[in-house]
Amino acid sequence: MREDLPATRKTRRHRRRPSRQVRLRRTITGAVVLLLVAVVTVRLTTGDDTTRLDAAGSAAQATTSVSSSPSTTQTPNDEDGSSTTETSTAGATTVPQRGNGTITVVSVPHAAVAATGRTVKYTVEVEGGLGVDPAEVGATVQSILLDPRGWQKVDGVRFVNVTPEQAAKGAHVDVRVTLASPGLTDKLCAPMRTLSQVSCWNGERSVLNFRRWALGDDSYGSDVARYRIYQVNHEVGHGLGHQHRMCPGKGKRAPVMVQQTLDLGGCKPWPYPSGA
Repeated sequence: MREDLPATRKTRRHRRRPSRQVRLRRTITGAVVLLLVAVVTVRLTTGDDTTRLDAAGSAAQATTSVSSSPSTTQTPNDEDGSSTTETSTAGATTVPQRGNGTITVVSVPHAAVAATGRTVKYTVEVEGGLGVDPAEVGATVQSILLDPRGWQKVDGVRFVNVTPEQAAKGAHVDVRVTLASPGLTDKLCAPMRTLSQVSCWNGERSVLNFRRWALGDDSYGSDVARYRIYQVNHEVGHGLGHQHRMCPGKGKRAPVMVQQTLDLGGCKPWPYPSGA
């Protein structure tokens, strides 16, 4: 019996060696997996931070890379003009990735102009090939800018429209409210990264991404019209010198300069400069 004991222990030692090697391999494999997960997590986090630039403050002062005449801008359009049908809470909508690359100043309805305040001259501009009614876009933007809850009251300014004829003659423009396809938005907003998803302020342009104009955003649910009010007021707000803000408290109305498209931060969506 005692002679068998050493042999038994020897056999057990021989059996343990493979299991230790297996455990070592598993340990190494686990460490590699954890390392890969950590690297991917860091990259995803960094990517998210770099794409949160729908209208960044100091970076937004960069001049647009697309030169323009007063009334019409022709941009390179050597990429395909594909379109996608996207489904949002407002329903299925076809959104072209690119229009025809031509930006045209459109007319707005006649409206009374505020008698006092710092004059801010603006145009409404639309890229061709989006399938929208330019007159309707012009009327919508104008109604938002002249709304009693808008920037005129908050900033003490008076918005004065520059007509297509005046723009063609070289009239001064402070803010160009430009509705552009996702593809052209990326070009007009460069070097900011809009990734065909968000809007921006760049140079003298409040670039409204047509994807957001057509689909709205989850923050406003199916109320696309209300989202457009936010979209215009937010980007024009940058043109007036306003920077991004944070949600002041859970359940409160979000100031219009909160990046509501990305994160409400606990606030309720609110599209106007006043009333938050």
